[in-house]
Amino acid sequence: MKTYWFIAALSICTIAAKAQTRAGNVAAQKTSSAKPSVDRQEIPATTYMMPDGTFITKDKIDSVRNAWNGALFIGHQESDRAQGILHLVRLTDDNMKEINEKNAKDELVVKAMVNKAAADFNLTDLHGRQWSLKLLREKVVVLNFWYTACPPCLEEMPQLNEITKMYTPDKVVFLALTFDDVQKVQAFLKIHEFSYNILPGSKAIDQQYKVSGWPTSLVINKKGVITFATNISPDIKRDLSSAINANL
Repeated sequence: MKTYWFIAALSICTIAAKAQTRAGNVAAQKTSSAKPSVDRQEIPATTYMMPDGTFITKDKIDSVRNAWNGALFIGHQESDRAQGILHLVRLTDDNMKEINEKNAKDELVVKAMVNKAAADFNLTDLHGRQWSLKLLREKVVVLNFWYTACPPCLEEMPQLNEITKMYTPDKVVFLALTFDDVQKVQAFLKIHEFSYNILPGSKAIDQQYKVSGWPTSLVINKKGVITFATNISPDIKRDLSSAINANL
């Protein structure tokens, strides 16, 4: 098997396979501070490459997943990233066993977050604006933990962008925390759009929240309590909006 970016760090990436398995089984905040001004006129279309080098369209992925009995992983090689190429990889039984074991642990971590007070943090966004969770009381806060080399993070971004358009920033604040540095995030945003307020350099916060699977989304109520947490969802827009509405 070729070495793909995600498979090289299975302890980080296995949430991707869970996302794809769930999807197979289940039939913007637009302010000047939310995203940098970048030119996206040459955004490469995402293409999906089979192991034999042939390409398929996104709507064919479920058929491949079913043919492989769910043992499908979508990853990328760094050299293909700029071209928007994602690779469909057929996982081995050992891969699937390790993934299932880690997913079970991740589920427990996520469930343990709910009804707990959200830990405060202070981070700076791409524009130099300081963000403190403590100062956002009386607003609903949505956190998304992600990183630039994360295919399932990329897959859910269009839905996350749509959610930001449903609420005004005086009621709901969307924060995207990534352990990547500023330069890596800025390079990513030249190709992809992410409408959350992006906070790079969040490694210590990821550890504080015990995040072990990416992406992870949390909804925090006006009193600073986590009321919803998920590693990933086949319909993240529905699930997040439902959790947000329950706290407004």
